[in-house]
Amino acid sequence: MSRRRLPPRLSPTHLAVTLTAAVTLTGTVHPLAGAQSADGVDTSTALGFTTSPRPTAPAPADTSRPQVLRVQPIDGRKVLADVWSPSMGRAVPTFLLLPASPSPAPLLLLLNGVGGGEDHVGWAYHTDYQDFFADKHVLVASPEGGRFSLYSDWQRPDPILGVNRWHTFLDSELPAALADAYALNDTRGVIGVSMSGGPALTLAATSRHHYAAAASLSGCPEVSTPFGRAAMTAMVARGGGNVHNAWGPPDDPAWLVNDPSHDVQRLRGTTLYLASAPGNPGPHDAPDIGSATFAIGAPTELAADLGTRHMARALQDGGVPFTYDRYTSGAHTFALFSRELRDSWRVVGPALGA
Repeated sequence: MSRRRLPPRLSPTHLAVTLTAAVTLTGTVHPLAGAQSADGVDTSTALGFTTSPRPTAPAPADTSRPQVLRVQPIDGRKVLADVWSPSMGRAVPTFLLLPASPSPAPLLLLLNGVGGGEDHVGWAYHTDYQDFFADKHVLVASPEGGRFSLYSDWQRPDPILGVNRWHTFLDSELPAALADAYALNDTRGVIGVSMSGGPALTLAATSRHHYAAAASLSGCPEVSTPFGRAAMTAMVARGGGNVHNAWGPPDDPAWLVNDPSHDVQRLRGTTLYLASAPGNPGPHDAPDIGSATFAIGAPTELAADLGTRHMARALQDGGVPFTYDRYTSGAHTFALFSRELRDSWRVVGPALGA
């Protein structure tokens, strides 16, 4: 087990102050700004959400079966596949990084943040992840969709966010469709960032399949505590949705099911990696006063840091092995996320055999 010494617990008052600051800042609409930031800050929740959903291939004749409908080359071994989701009744555009070798490869789900990539904020837009994975024998799949969805199976459709059955898509439909089209072995892993960090761990905790590795990068795995409930409620509300359509009222058991910090024994046997920073902008975050990095990235990362520390303590108390990199500086930017992805690979890569 590799662990960093965790900082002292914060009082509920400190938690409330931090959450209020983060939610207030991320709830401020800036009508002149789009979702994409030049310095890679995930500003979708702060500056107004803009999206232009990609046109996808038409529905297949057999809509009951997950399948790859169309594959468009992008660059080298990077392609864009339209994958049909029977549970959501639509095709999900998914960036794939294909391995160089034709031999069966493990599958890595690399998830985007709160905008689901639909806001052109994500791994494919702000990082060199294609170069990073170029020499690794793994098929990397990054769906573009699921904004403000918590990447979960919602109990009912939402008037604004529609039908969300993302757990089913990620856990069953996408792997099945890719296995029909590409050479995959039986090993799979998942890495989530920001909004998808907690759901990445939940996927490993609740799946009927075994995930060899799961990682949360600057995520908020704490869900069912007062802090976690407030954070999830605010996040979904910022996208116009109602979190009760996802997991019901606060006393609904779905909140505990979707909280990876609850009953951490569900994660025993999965190689786990956590990463977060205290929010103070670092040398790569462009922390000039007044920038999105300073005003948004700092408090957002602080909130993620609190949730990640809670997850680490739960794993520590439960005796479940994990690795936690808590950096001395870093705001909620893709500069930090890229560093976390690289650092995670020393843990995730060997677990996948990649």
